[in-house]
Amino acid sequence: MRRLLLLLVLLPMVLGAYSQDLDSLYTQEMLKFGTEAPDFKIDSISNTSLKSLRGRYVVLHFWASWCPDCRKDIPEINRLHDEFASDSVIFIHVSFDTDADKWLKYVADSGMEGLQLCEFVKMRESKMANAYGVKWIPSMYVLNTEGKVILRTVMIEKLRRQLSHLDKSKIYIPRSKRAASPSFPGGDDALKAFLAANVEYPRKASNYGLEGQTIFHFTVNADGTISQVKVVSNNITVEDKLPFQKLAGDEKRKLREEVLMLFAEEGKRVIGKMPKWKPGVRYGMPVKGEYEMPLNFKIHYNSY
Repeated sequence: MRRLLLLLVLLPMVLGAYSQDLDSLYTQEMLKFGTEAPDFKIDSISNTSLKSLRGRYVVLHFWASWCPDCRKDIPEINRLHDEFASDSVIFIHVSFDTDADKWLKYVADSGMEGLQLCEFVKMRESKMANAYGVKWIPSMYVLNTEGKVILRTVMIEKLRRQLSHLDKSKIYIPRSKRAASPSFPGGDDALKAFLAANVEYPRKASNYGLEGQTIFHFTVNADGTISQVKVVSNNITVEDKLPFQKLAGDEKRKLREEVLMLFAEEGKRVIGKMPKWKPGVRYGMPVKGEYEMPLNFKIHYNSY
């Protein structure tokens, strides 16, 4: 009985010691504290590199979708991102996947937020793994605002502890590098002027005194181009003018449908003529963003 009791008491102590010793086992070849992290390219379009993120804290998370321990940690990684990610704290996930489709599917299905990088080579062949001394995944670093290592670990609870104690009070992000939504060049007033100069009121709608509002949703890509334009709402707002009221019920229904189609087509035509937008900004670099734009079709009657 005494032996059994002794074993039961010692077992939690052994497991606790093993848990605390994971970093001593698996981080020996990782960069030492205070080491400047090797630079690497994050986004080739904007020529953004790790070094360009100086002035912010950076979390580097090395993982792979085929790694069971990594998958186990992903829900907590997502919670940490939700709690701590901002203009001041950037998460970069470096994957050792070799299959692009599987990698992208797992990122989407798991809801991983942050910057995603992948060399599509095995870990032992990865330049990133070699530069950062990563021999085990998941592995994590936290870099300070000078790009130097303040944490290296394979234990996600240590990552949480470090993020909870970051001092962000002295961080200053220049306005040009702060998070921003996509915008028309020149701002809202310039967008209104462009629409006023380019929208052509459908003649059939004008003839019958029909007015409406069509709301468009589109993507502003990182290079400022527009894609994936779609109508999310399309309504007639005014239909009380005499020419329309003289129509029979079925004629009214058909005319409404035709005019709504004309509103949608005209809006898409005008959006297609737009110059490149200022793309959204995240982590100091241009990113793809979504935009929703209402377009009002309103008849302006001359008064004498």
